[in-house]
Amino acid sequence: MTFSIEIRWHGRGGHGIVSASNLLCEMAMRKGYYGLSIPIFGAERRGAPTKVYTRISSRPIYKRSEVANPDMVVITDASLLHIVDPLRGLKRDGVIVINSHGMSNDDYKMLEGYRVVAINAVDIAIKSDLKVGGIPVVTTPLLGGILKVLNIIDLDTAEQVIREKWEGALGEKNIKALEMAMEVIRA
Repeated sequence: MTFSIEIRWHGRGGHGIVSASNLLCEMAMRKGYYGLSIPIFGAERRGAPTKVYTRISSRPIYKRSEVANPDMVVITDASLLHIVDPLRGLKRDGVIVINSHGMSNDDYKMLEGYRVVAINAVDIAIKSDLKVGGIPVVTTPLLGGILKVLNIIDLDTAEQVIREKWEGALGEKNIKALEMAMEVIRA
C-alpha cells in the first residue's frame, strides 16, 4: 500500500503538540513507514499559538517545508478557530481532529463540510489522571483520535512507544488516555 499523509497541528505553547507529533512519527516508523515532524514557532511562550507539521508516508520523505494542503488538521483548543485559520488549505475530504471541550454551535458550523472527529480530550485526560502541573494533557487523547482515523498504527505499537518514552505511572496514564479516546471514536 502506497500512501502519504500530511497533518497540521494547531495548539498553544505548553500543549505538547511538538512531543505528540514526534511520538506519532516514532509510532509510524515502528510500523516500517517514514515519519517527519516539523515544528514551527517563534519565541515560544506558554499559551501562544503554535503549529507543527507531520508527514507520514510509505516512501521516503524529502519535503521539509510547511504543509499547505493537509489531509488532517489537529486542533487542541477550539478557541484557535477564531484566532488562527486552522482550516486554511485543508483538503475538502480532510479530517479535523479537535478537542471538543467547550465548543459552541458556531464552532461546529465552521467545521461543516469536513469529517470532524470531536474528542473531549480534557475530560479524558482528567479521567485518566493525565496532568502535568495540574493541567490536563489533551494531546494524548487527540493522538488516539488520529490513530483511530488513520488506521495504520496498531494499539500495541502505540503502547510500546509510549512505554519507552514514559516509564511507570506516567506511561500508563498516557496509554489509558489513548485507549479511552480510541474507544469513543467511530472509525
